Amino acid sequence: MSVKEEAQRILAELPDNADWNDLVKALYLNKKITLGMTDLELSKSTLTDDDVAAIMARLHSARAVPDDMRNTRDYQPGNAVTTGMVAGIIAIFFAFVFPPISWIAAPVAVVAGAIGLKNRQRKAWVPILMAVVSMGPMLMVLNEQFAYF
Repeated sequence: MSVKEEAQRILAELPDNADWNDLVKALYLNKKITLGMTDLELSKSTLTDDDVAAIMARLHSARAVPDDMRNTRDYQPGNAVTTGMVAGIIAIFFAFVFPPISWIAAPVAVVAGAIGLKNRQRKAWVPILMAVVSMGPMLMVLNEQFAYF
């Protein structure tokens, strides 16, 4: 049977009031679409309506994932939040390696995060949190320095 004949057979089996979701479900049931299917679902000889409903639910939930910083539609490299996150990473890393660099990077992260908050940029609180986290090792280093006096 050719692809065209199979497609016509699947379409002929659909009710007259079928929508696009019904067509997609029929294609899944006939294993003409395998996107989103698990290995177990692929190995089954036939799929039940419940199996197809589970596949469709996974596909719908994957589309409904909220946008994050990796989404290029609203991620703008160079904004205050990005600068603050870079400074925060530097502050955390150097807090363990060479603390004086962290003493510079942490305030930069706080200022950049504050600018991000003022400009209502998404996730602007992250650089501030990173700066606070980097202060733990900095305070331990300072405590050791003043313990000898």
